[in-house]
Amino acid sequence: MFLEYLKFFGIGLVTSSIVTFLGIGGGLVILPVLLYFTDVGVKPATAISAVQVFFASSFGTIFNWLQKTINFRYAVIFGISSGITYFLGSYFTVEIPENAIKIIYLVSIILALVLFYLKRGSNNDNDLAAAAKRIPARIDYFKIIPIALVAGFSFGILGVGGGFLYVPLLILLFDLPLKIAIGTSLMIVLFNAVPGIIGKLLSIEFDIFLGISVAVGAVIGSRIGTFINRKISEKVIKIVFTLLLAVIIARVGWDLYTSFAGGGSAALH
Repeated sequence: MFLEYLKFFGIGLVTSSIVTFLGIGGGLVILPVLLYFTDVGVKPATAISAVQVFFASSFGTIFNWLQKTINFRYAVIFGISSGITYFLGSYFTVEIPENAIKIIYLVSIILALVLFYLKRGSNNDNDLAAAAKRIPARIDYFKIIPIALVAGFSFGILGVGGGFLYVPLLILLFDLPLKIAIGTSLMIVLFNAVPGIIGKLLSIEFDIFLGISVAVGAVIGSRIGTFINRKISEKVIKIVFTLLLAVIIARVGWDLYTSFAGGGSAALH
């Protein structure tokens, strides 16, 4: 069993290094790796991913809190709204057909690819203090709550954090600088992660220590990914990101095609 935990530690280490290097959410890559390189199954894979999300968002939130790069008001509004439906999505994952989970995942990863190429936001440090203290306008609530409710349920099913969606939305809809958007997003994900784990534990049978093994590897891998990110040009990052997501989209899309076409043996189980 030790070797099995070591294997999942390695998965967390490698995938976290990749996603941190690319600047995307870990669950988007960890999920397909768990599905295609282990035998845990679709629904336990979402639970293991949820454990990893909790650890990653906890450390990330603490770091950004110390760096004063979190807008707590936006984080609380987003986090409470999405946290409610995140729990529901997490708890009812067991009732959702595997093909439906794959479709939600496929839509999410295509969305991640689109959002990656949209406005990235400013890193001007002079804007950070004011942006961290900005008070949401009344109209912001009408933008945040509907998005958060839908996103929370979808990401709860998948067991992913959703930073790939929250970061660009915080930039595009609320004009937050990139650093503040990232820090705020991590706190939103932490709001989701706690009810997410509870929902998975109540509804899905899985080895939580496998999730912890992935999470520990992911924490270490994030430091490696950060180091690599600083050494590689943005152009190279975009190319690698696009190729990686294209491969995942093609693989999951093929699984869905063969499943619906009657080739169930190729489906994710």
